[in-house]
Order: sequence, then structure tokens, then C-alpha cells
Amino acid sequence: MVTLDELRKINARCIHCRACQYAYSGEPDKEGETEEYTGMLQGCPAGIYYGWEGYFNSGKQWMARAFLNDELPASRELLEVAEACTTCGMCETQCPNYIDTVHVTEALRAAVIESGVEPLDKHKGFGTRVRDPEMKNPYAEPFTERTKWYSGDVDNKDVKVAYFVGCTGAYRQQHVADHTASILKKLGFDFTVMSEEVCCGSPLLRTGQRDVFREVMERNLEVFKDFDLLVYSCAGCYKTFRNDYPTMSGKPLPFKVKHTVDLVYELLQEGKLKINKDYAEKVTWHDPCHSIRHVGLAIKKEILENSKNWLLDERAAKKAEAEYYEMPREVLRAIPGIELREMYRIKGDSFCCGAGGGVKAQFSDMAMATAKERMKEAASTGADVIMTSCPFCITNFSDAVKALKQQEEETGKDLSDVGSKMKVVELLEVLDQLIE
Repeated sequence: MVTLDELRKINARCIHCRACQYAYSGEPDKEGETEEYTGMLQGCPAGIYYGWEGYFNSGKQWMARAFLNDELPASRELLEVAEACTTCGMCETQCPNYIDTVHVTEALRAAVIESGVEPLDKHKGFGTRVRDPEMKNPYAEPFTERTKWYSGDVDNKDVKVAYFVGCTGAYRQQHVADHTASILKKLGFDFTVMSEEVCCGSPLLRTGQRDVFREVMERNLEVFKDFDLLVYSCAGCYKTFRNDYPTMSGKPLPFKVKHTVDLVYELLQEGKLKINKDYAEKVTWHDPCHSIRHVGLAIKKEILENSKNWLLDERAAKKAEAEYYEMPREVLRAIPGIELREMYRIKGDSFCCGAGGGVKAQFSDMAMATAKERMKEAASTGADVIMTSCPFCITNFSDAVKALKQQEEETGKDLSDVGSKMKVVELLEVLDQLIE
């Protein structure tokens, strides 16, 4: 279990240069397609929305240091500022000193709560509902209906592959779960879904409720311990298992983990899969923070942590990270007829959808403003479709399009230039239609 105090030396590396506030902070001369999207842009959703230093990562690092030094007491005000962060990791990408910025922010949240401050109202509800034996999910849905969407093999412990559905797939974005299961069948995987699966714990860990997180982590590790491979369609669940479970438990995972897009990519690279059907659309791709940036950063860190020659291995680490960021693009390029039009902020520098870190529940206005900013950037490419592979991104972008359409109806103003006409599409849904 990583505590804020254990991150003291990491936090102390922050020199308050404020590079973390920007996308492409190391490339001030980077050219874009338009004057608006050129050079360094602010990349922190909270900092952009609220404008004050404390909402940027640079301010949060400063507050974490003050809290550690007993210069800033635990308070609800401190928690509110610390929680107003999507934990997207853009700041971590920009940091020249390789500071684990997201870990520090999450540890600060936990430390404030463990000091006696109540979790924020919406966040507290996460913990209450996940702990409730009748629910075990943040959506307050019946636990007995977790696998109701699925008509296939449930609780088959004789197979070696399990599909970890996640709460959003099980209760809200069930079409994503359906398409994922269909893809796995088409790819020849003999798999099962477990009725005893509970929330992965991501919304709890992000919001500082580590005691509840430990409970669900230990439960899931017990439920899935005998499988060889767990497959995910949810970016948040995937990142939580891959990155956070080993860190928070202090033990390696007893099974391998892969996102469905990773599996498709691997089969394409091995020549075992070819997509023959056309998808004739102009598409821009949104990199989910959890399954792309956070995993890319983790790949780089894993290489550097085992390095005996930083000079050589830093190059290898950056190369491995860059190759991972290309992975979904390679999948898209394998689809006949697709026209990929990239946004300005992409890959490690990708702008967040605005939904993560507990923000959509507690700070809905900030989440909506962030989604609208990303939709505007997507529309600037001339694409008709914004595609991603994360149920939460799909939800927030869809909400933004609905809000923009409503605004059009109320004002009579055409808002297509900021995304009102764009289609929000889940990549797994498209792949299911194209893979035979």
C-alpha cells in the first residue's frame, strides 16, 4: 500500500516548473492544423475549468508537500480541491522529473479522508453502495442482476479465460459487454463470466476510499485466482487490475490481463486475423486515459525501474511507450475504408473526456465542459465519428452531444463546428460488426 508519506521523495522532485499544465510542454513549436490547435495548450481539465493554481497538478503537488509538512491541515476545502481532478495523467506525461503525479494526488485524497474528513457526498455514495451486499456496485443496481445481460457461459471454472465485465458494462453500457462477448467468441476464446464479480474498485481508489477498495480488490482476486487470463472492455477496470492491484496489494497478479483491443491487435500482428469488411467513415480516435496513457506510462516505468543503464534504457522505455500508443491506431488502419483524422492532442498528450477520477459524479459541470472541449477538438478534424474504447468516455461524450443538440434547439445556432453532429462510437461495437 503506497501512502502519501512514502511518496514524499517523489513529491519533493517537483520544482514547480508548471510544465505539467500543458500538452506538448516539451514541444513549444509543435504545429497543428489550425491556429487554435498549435504549440503548447493547457491540458489539465480542472485547471482549465477553475483557473486557480490549486486545481492544476502543480498546485496539488504544492498542497501535498504542505500537508506532509503539517503546514496545511486536513479539511473539506482541501479535499474538494484535491478531488476536482480526473486523474487523467496528462500532467505525468509532461513532467520532466518523472513524478508519479496521479499517485500523489490519489494518496493526498486518501490521507485527508484517513485524517477524519468525510468523503464528498457523491463519492461517499460509491463506497456505501459498493459495500452493500445487495448491490456491490456504485450504480445501486441489484447484485443478482449483474450477469442478467449475458445468455452465455456463467461461472464455468473449467475454462482458463474470464471476461471481467465491470459495473458500467454490466448495468449501463450493456451493448459494449454484448459486443465484447461476441468478439471473444468469434476470436475463438473459450471464456466465462463470473456472477461473483464485484466492482473493480477504481472509483473508490480514485476518490481516496482505500479501505473499501482493499475489500473489493481482495474479493476479485479470490474470485478470479484460478484463471490464466482476464479480458476487459472497460478501460478503468483494465488499468485498475493491471496497474493498481499489484501496487496496492504488494503482490503480482496471479493471472494475465488484456484489453479486448490488445487481443485484436495481437492477432492482427500475428496474421491470425484479417478484417475484410469496410467501415467507410471519417473517424477521429480518442485515447482513453486509463487504457492508453496510464498503461503506456506504466510500460515505461516498468522498464526504467529495472534499469541498470538509464541512458540506454530510457530510450527503450520511450520507444515501448510510443509503440503502445500506436496499438489502437494499427487496429484502425487494419479496417478497410476507414479514414483516420487525428486530433491535435493525441496519445500521451491526449485531452481527457472529463469523466474519470470521480469527477462526473461530484463535479458534473466540469465533466461536461471537458467533454465539450474534446468534442470541439474532434470536430476541428473534419471527422464525422469520434471513436474510442472506454464505456465511461462513450457516456460522457454522448452526454456532451446531447447537451450541444439541446443548445442548438434552444438558440437556433448551428453548433456542428463544436461537435453537435458527431457520432460517438465504441470501437468494440464496430469490430464486432466487421469480424466474421
